[in-house]
Amino acid sequence: MATRDELYAKFGITAEAAQLFETELGSLLLCARGLERGWHHQGDPDDARKLLDHIDRSTLGQLLGTLKNCVGLDHGLVDRFASALKARNRLFHWFYKTHGFKIQTDEGRDTMVADLEVLHSELFNAWQVASKMTTLATSFLLEAKREQE
Repeated sequence: MATRDELYAKFGITAEAAQLFETELGSLLLCARGLERGWHHQGDPDDARKLLDHIDRSTLGQLLGTLKNCVGLDHGLVDRFASALKARNRLFHWFYKTHGFKIQTDEGRDTMVADLEVLHSELFNAWQVASKMTTLATSFLLEAKREQE
């Protein structure tokens, strides 16, 4: 039987996965735009700051939309990231509302924790994929920079 503290901890861990996914997409977008703008050849700190500020103000949905327009993502990856976006929105906008008073009972909290497990898995896996993409993009940029020098 899940306690309230365990439920709240699982919510926090799931929220962290959502935030890491969002941050990773922002990093990937920053890499892609930097490559487009040739920052690996000639840096532009002012333009980079403006782009980073724009990324930081963007919602996860906006980041995903911008990324789809800037990076060639296959349909499977687009679907996976869209599913993670839905999971994130359900977590932050609907989770407690959907579960209503279930938090008041042992069985209800168990149901809520099980739901969080599903959401966490979706968000964690999307973050891992995005992280691998960012690692590859960063490696590419660093190699291009080394070749230039």
